[in-house]
Formats: sequence, C-alpha cells, structure tokens
Amino acid sequence: MTAPVPYRSLAIRRALQTHTALWHEHVSSETTSVQYGVLFFLNEHGELGQRELMDLAQLDKSSLAELLRRMEGQGSVETRRDAVDKRRKTVTLTDAGRELFEQLRPAALQVNEMLTGNLSDPEKQSLDRLLAKIVDDGERAAS
Repeated sequence: MTAPVPYRSLAIRRALQTHTALWHEHVSSETTSVQYGVLFFLNEHGELGQRELMDLAQLDKSSLAELLRRMEGQGSVETRRDAVDKRRKTVTLTDAGRELFEQLRPAALQVNEMLTGNLSDPEKQSLDRLLAKIVDDGERAAS
C-alpha cells in the first residue's frame, strides 16, 4: 500500500494566514504587504513603468491597476502618462509614500525574519526557488 499524497494546499493556505496575521500584528492593518512591496520596488528603483512594476511585484495588470488607484488616493504614489510614449504609464513614490515605506520597513523586515529566521541560508534559497516554481506552474495551469 502506498502512502497518500499530502494535500499541500492546506499548508500553503496556512502559511499565507500566518503571514497575514503577523503582518497585521507587527506591521500594519492599513497597509497590506502587497502595497508595501510596491513601495519597496519604487523606493529601490525610482520611477517605474507600470509594466516593470507589475513584473517586479508579481502582480497581474488589473490587480496592479486597482492597487495603484487605492495607493494614489492615499497619497503614497503618483501615476502619470510617459511624456514620450503616451501609452506608457509611470509610477513614482511620493514623499508621503517614502515616509510610509521608511516607517514600515523595520517591522516588515521583522516579519520576514519571523517567517524564515529558523531556516538556513540554503533552505531560504530553496524556499525562494520552490515558491517561484509553484507560482510559475500555477500560472501556466491557469492559462
């Protein structure tokens, strides 16, 4: 008799719940980790095209557009049409967005450490590789 295949979806769901609970407790109940990710990439790279930001933040077009609308309404980012290519929309971090990023960064790093601090460096690298593979496989299956 062979052992049953583990139902991993529950463990993945639980990991997401753990992350969300830690984020709300230690970082913010108003700014999501996805919004923080957008702030992070804009802080690191400066002005980005919406397509570049979409790729870096690993978001689909409609999710990013809605997220940017909310963040622009909150005053943390600014979007505008590219002066040269009118089809291209660019996104920049506002002063308020930079301040928010700096305010959240220590706690966001703390949550990252809480989630993966007990892993060795090779285990963290394996986790990163495996998560990327899960996402890629899931996206392929969905299309």
